[in-house]
Amino acid sequence: MRFIARAVATALFGTAMAATPLLAQTVTVDYDHTVNFLKFKTYTWQKLHATDPSVESRINIALKHDMEGRYMTEVDSGGDVTITAVEANQDKAEFISFYNSLGGFDWQHVSGATGFLDSGTTLQDVPLDTLIVEIYNPKTHQLLWRGAVTEPVTKSEDKNDRTIDHAVTLLISKYPPKYKKP
Repeated sequence: MRFIARAVATALFGTAMAATPLLAQTVTVDYDHTVNFLKFKTYTWQKLHATDPSVESRINIALKHDMEGRYMTEVDSGGDVTITAVEANQDKAEFISFYNSLGGFDWQHVSGATGFLDSGTTLQDVPLDTLIVEIYNPKTHQLLWRGAVTEPVTKSEDKNDRTIDHAVTLLISKYPPKYKKP
């Protein structure tokens, strides 16, 4: 009987330790509260960047899967919204280079009237190992929604895939935000 109890306790402890990196993710989401996100049905990729190119495809697959669960379909061009995603784990300059290359898509929301991104956060404030997913209006290049998740670093490629999948799922679970008619 003691053997079974020890085996169960060991299995539970092992499971808890394996899940710890997934629980350590920090998620923040902000959005323009004046936008009804339920009207958006399609999206187009503007740009996707990760330090490791294999991570880019993992982010793309995970985001596509989770957006389909939100009744959003990826289209080659002309989507209702444009999505960008950036993940950096070596140098903060990757974030700066990424946003400088977007050409007209702003990191910050210009209008403070909506209560959206008024904190004055800069790219230097973004910690490494952070995945940022943003949704823009494709016509005005106005930032509509931003989700960021800080990921724990793992050495195993399989664990990295699970960590990225979980990070994207955490972010997209916050989309679409609830809309309150003015």
